[in-house]
Amino acid sequence: MRFALIAIVALLGAAAYAQTRLPAYAPGAAAGARPLAQAQRFERRFLQITAGNMRFQAEASRMADSRSNNPAVKELANTLLARQQTAQPELLRLLHARGMALPIASPQHAKVLRQLAKLNGAKFDRLYVDEVVTRSSQADIGNYERVTTQAEDPVLKAWVERQLPTLRFHAAKAGKALPAAVLRGQRAV
Repeated sequence: MRFALIAIVALLGAAAYAQTRLPAYAPGAAAGARPLAQAQRFERRFLQITAGNMRFQAEASRMADSRSNNPAVKELANTLLARQQTAQPELLRLLHARGMALPIASPQHAKVLRQLAKLNGAKFDRLYVDEVVTRSSQADIGNYERVTTQAEDPVLKAWVERQLPTLRFHAAKAGKALPAAVLRGQRAV
C-alpha cells in the first residue's frame, strides 16, 4: 500500500511539472520570442529566395538534358547543375543554422517548370534561356550584390562573396554561348 501511495505521489508531481513547462515549439513559447532585427529578416529572405531559385534552376536544367537539341543549352544546363551541387550543401547549412528548411517552389517557378515540361527543341531552349539562364541568374546576381553590402552575418557574406564570381562567370558564358540570334534562328519542333 505504501509503495502504491509513493508511486501515485511521484506520478502526480511529474505530471504537474510537465504541465508548467512549455516545449520550445508550443504556441505559448512564441510569446517570449524577440522579433528579428531588420538585417536578420533581410538575410533570411535572401536565403529563402536563393534556395528557391537554386532549386528552380536545377529542376529546369535537368529537363534540358532530354528536351533540348542544342548542345550549347545542354552544356549550360550541366554547368548550372554542377554549380548547384557545389553550392547547395553550404546553403543548406546556412538555412539550418537559422532553423529554416528548403522552400518549396514558388508559384512563378512552378508555372515556368510546367511550361518547360510541355516544350521540346527550340521552344524549350528559348523559354529555358529566357527564364532560367537570363532572368533567374540576373536576379540572383542582383540579390547577391545587395547581400555583400547589407548583410551583417560574416559567414553569409563570405559564402556570397565566394559564389558571386561564379554567378557572373556563368552569366557571361551564357551570353557568349547562347546569343539571342542563334536561339531565334532555330526551327521549332
